Amino acid sequence: MRKFLLHFFFWIVFLLMWNQVVYFYISNNANRIYFSVLDVSLIVVAFYIVYLYILPDYLRRKKAGILVLSAVLLSVVLAVIYGWIMAEFLHHGVMPIRFNFTWNYTNLQYNRFFIALLGVLAGCFVKLGVDRLEVGRRMEIMEKEKSIAELTYLKAQINPHFLFNSLNSLYTQLDLSPENAKDTLVAIADLLRYQLYECNADFITVAKELAYLENYFNLQRIRNDNCRASLIIEGNYQNLSIAPLLLIPYVENAFKYVSDNDEQENLISIRIGFVEDELIFCCSNTLDSENEQQSTRTNKGIGLQNVRKRLELIYQKKFQLKEGIDDGLYVVNLRLKLK
Repeated sequence: MRKFLLHFFFWIVFLLMWNQVVYFYISNNANRIYFSVLDVSLIVVAFYIVYLYILPDYLRRKKAGILVLSAVLLSVVLAVIYGWIMAEFLHHGVMPIRFNFTWNYTNLQYNRFFIALLGVLAGCFVKLGVDRLEVGRRMEIMEKEKSIAELTYLKAQINPHFLFNSLNSLYTQLDLSPENAKDTLVAIADLLRYQLYECNADFITVAKELAYLENYFNLQRIRNDNCRASLIIEGNYQNLSIAPLLLIPYVENAFKYVSDNDEQENLISIRIGFVEDELIFCCSNTLDSENEQQSTRTNKGIGLQNVRKRLELIYQKKFQLKEGIDDGLYVVNLRLKLK
């Protein structure tokens, strides 16, 4: 019903405009309305025949020749019919003409043909435009569904990945400090609780994500006792939300690839700052000089590939990410506009 009313009011407005623009030179109002109604009704008939039948048939068959032939044939048939109607009306004086009207039947035929052709072209363009919008809308829905499916898949990859590393941390501590293993097990339970229950939402509070990151950082620092690791969090992050598990993979890889050198200090530095609604994340770690694989780890690590993919899906153009080696350090810089 809504669509019908929209079409109805459009043609009413179109009729009024046609009456004022095309037949402005006719002073008699009855004659102006008579010619305007005939013209617009011809356009309407041509428009809907093309819109509802001819062009949908072309979109199914994809045969341009049939489309052109059908459009021309329709214009000719409608021109003949409406030309005959006008001739009959004029011949029998159904509508007395109050102005100088000298057209013959041939003139009427040409006039009706081009007006019908206008309706045919309008039907083609409108149908193509509507179909394009519909295809775009469907593609947008499919893209969103694809994004949701990809995010779900990426999260499913992340959870067992972290579980594996966390259990490795516990295993290491059982050898080095059995008396503290119970506390570590509680911390791992907190990590799993977060992953299984809290991070299933599309967005969570920054405070929860940072608490999880600190918990994970402390577990990894126990496991890696041959490096000096620091985590600094600055700024106000109240009322801010973030997609879960975005920062952890960088922290994990810093511990995984940090240098193991007895002759120099092995460092991991993580700094997280907040300026209004922007997160500024910097993570760096020292490298072993012979570790050439460090420079290509972003192409091989599942976790980092997932992070980049999730950033592109969720934040699109609202982030800046730079990764690379700088003076013996592998550095990750991320600037992210948060909700």
